[in-house]
Amino acid sequence: VGTDTFGLWAIHRHRGLDIAKVGFDSMTVLSRMTEATMHWEFGETVMEDSRRELSRHLPIWLCAEGSVLITGLGLGCVVRGLLASDRVNRIDVIERDRAIIDRIWPEFQRDGRASVHHGDALKIDLSGAWDWAWHDIWTDEERALQLLHGDLIGRFKDRVRHQGAWGFPRLAKRLMGGEFFSSGNP
Repeated sequence: VGTDTFGLWAIHRHRGLDIAKVGFDSMTVLSRMTEATMHWEFGETVMEDSRRELSRHLPIWLCAEGSVLITGLGLGCVVRGLLASDRVNRIDVIERDRAIIDRIWPEFQRDGRASVHHGDALKIDLSGAWDWAWHDIWTDEERALQLLHGDLIGRFKDRVRHQGAWGFPRLAKRLMGGEFFSSGNP
């Protein structure tokens, strides 16, 4: 349907037969061009709203109620799903990339339940307590994503009752009590 390019990044909105195979009439992809991927049609896919990707966020959509902290806005899929629930009364989103906020957040800014905070979720000084948190940051750094999600879980453990993270290892989830694990009493 279209492409929005900013720096090395691009948001692609697609329609077509290949999309219909996953059960949707369109799909959005966030990608970036790097030296290693510039010969690929869309570069490196960082995130997408495909059925497979969306299914990884089911735990937060099915469980969340009250106040929710989201680390990483991305394409807005998690926020969109939470706003569809009348059990969620407040959402705080932390996003470090101003360009992502500028392109994605306008869809949500009219809903009084949602607020976005520009900053690094590992460093931002954000006061408050939440019932639920979902960590879904992206990194191209050497440090593994799961370790960064673990750092976020540790950072917010005293202010969030239940936390989960996209792609968190099954063993770690089991050791901590499941997809969502209690992490404190805010």
